[in-house]
Amino acid sequence: MENVSLVLASQSPRRKDLLSSCFINFTVVEHEFDEESLFEKNPVKLAEKLAYNKAISIAKKDDFFDKYVLGVDTIVVYKNRIFGKPRSKEEAKELILDLSNKTHKVISGIALINTKENINMVKHCITKVKFGKIDANFLKFYLDNNLWKGYAGGYAIQSIFVLLVEKIEVSYSNVVGLPLETLYKMLKLINKNFFYIKESL
Repeated sequence: MENVSLVLASQSPRRKDLLSSCFINFTVVEHEFDEESLFEKNPVKLAEKLAYNKAISIAKKDDFFDKYVLGVDTIVVYKNRIFGKPRSKEEAKELILDLSNKTHKVISGIALINTKENINMVKHCITKVKFGKIDANFLKFYLDNNLWKGYAGGYAIQSIFVLLVEKIEVSYSNVVGLPLETLYKMLKLINKNFFYIKESL
């Protein structure tokens, strides 16, 4: 089976860590898609379109014509309201309090594109996350240490926020930023070897 590598259209350290943890060959190229240019009310369609446009912004280039480009986008949704990355401490506080003692959804779109082989796969994964009640001391510590910066919904499940999790349904890695179970199903359809053997120490 031919050994190949993915091109991850993202600089996200969480996605890089997840791929590395599964011994998947990949390189990183930052996507060139303006995420603010896309308007879509449906959260699932939004995540899928964002993932696709991230991937295609790289895959359409001549240098990546024969590469397998992976685009991913993850959003947080509560009662059909899409929670983006907070732009201030006040906005982060509002978003986090909205999630306190409630169940919300984390939706990731995944796109895998190879222009040469005419591969255009787009999938999504939905995970339900239930948080316990967020007390004032925890919230103050979280906000004062700027732990909300750079995360959809204002939180990272792999950090201190894991202390509040009461239930996760479907995929933990999806909440981190890349549903590995969904990706693996997509990779198996291509019938190529995307894995590497770890060198002995």
